[in-house]
Amino acid sequence: MSDASKTTRVFSWPLMKENIRSNIVLVLIIVLIMVLMSTVVNFATSILEADSASEDTTDAQSDFYGYLYVLATYDQMADASLSYQDFVKTNDSSEYERVFSMFNDQADLDLSVTGFRAAIDALASSEISLESHVRQFEYIYALGQARGVFSGDELDIEEMMNIMLETMGVSTTLVDNLSSMDTTTLLNHMYFTVMGLLPILILIVALANSLVADKIDRGSMVYVLSTPTKRLAVTITQALFMIIVPALVLTIVCSTRVATSFVFYDEVNVKRIITLFVGMYILVEAIAGICYLASCFFNQSKYALAIGGGFSVWFFLASLLGMFGLDNLVSMGVGVESLSIFNKLTLIGLFDVDSISTIGTATPDDTYLWKLAVLAVIALICYVFGAIAFQKKDLPL
Repeated sequence: MSDASKTTRVFSWPLMKENIRSNIVLVLIIVLIMVLMSTVVNFATSILEADSASEDTTDAQSDFYGYLYVLATYDQMADASLSYQDFVKTNDSSEYERVFSMFNDQADLDLSVTGFRAAIDALASSEISLESHVRQFEYIYALGQARGVFSGDELDIEEMMNIMLETMGVSTTLVDNLSSMDTTTLLNHMYFTVMGLLPILILIVALANSLVADKIDRGSMVYVLSTPTKRLAVTITQALFMIIVPALVLTIVCSTRVATSFVFYDEVNVKRIITLFVGMYILVEAIAGICYLASCFFNQSKYALAIGGGFSVWFFLASLLGMFGLDNLVSMGVGVESLSIFNKLTLIGLFDVDSISTIGTATPDDTYLWKLAVLAVIALICYVFGAIAFQKKDLPL
């Protein structure tokens, strides 16, 4: 076959089939691991949301306490014994209606038996029992009638709880932060930048090394180039394999994540999930490009593996350390703010999970777009320079 015919070859299907045959088992194992991890994390997130999510009963609680205050005040004034317990048991609520009307006239209120029942029904739907609300009101009412023996200040149940926590060595700020922590965003950050990345990082390091450097090291690349296949065809074929395989893996994992989300959640933000996995893919390709460049540059696989694998390990470890510098973990008291510097020392820091998590909210943040664009440019540059390096290098015979 003439040299002219060889120059027309830009893609080698036999080489692609050989790549698929030699790596199919590894790819299937990584897919299985990532699907299981994604499903477990998704299930764990749904449980945490179910435990932390409660119906907003703030207004109902305020209304309920207002009615209890009126009943308590009336009982003291008239030496009566009207109570919440009797109200829910009796079929005759005329006495309560009369009391509510009296307070409506005197204090320009809007109390009614219907409103009292509505407040009770709303609180009954929450996980906190009505008896607990009544008991809390009794403490609030009792403390509201007293002042501090030494300070003379009015006593307040919230202040009492804060003082109790303080004497136990528990920070009230920490308690507030724990109650307001966004567990979904935190778990997404952990999965997409640490846990979920590890299997596919192992995959791309192994693939990049086996596709070029390992073939040169074992001498099989000379055999490949002895066939009607130009170096350009080799670089394009191997680069396409590095681009297509992670795309297929993450497409399967993303599809599983979307499907299981419809099982675990009442509402599913499909656009947010897809964007997270697209961002993850672009990040993976940026790191894969570095591994590919190292594999094309070195003739020995140990050097290619040291550079490509070394950078991948550093990116992962830096992201792991940087996670403990996240605002959520710092506010919980288990993070260190200074560790956030590691997020600036890894390409994974350009994968802005927090920004993507705002998709579908009232205040979306599109900061992630330019960061993903930077990662895409890094991937493109590495693949191009890797191809150029391979075409110009001297191969050992």
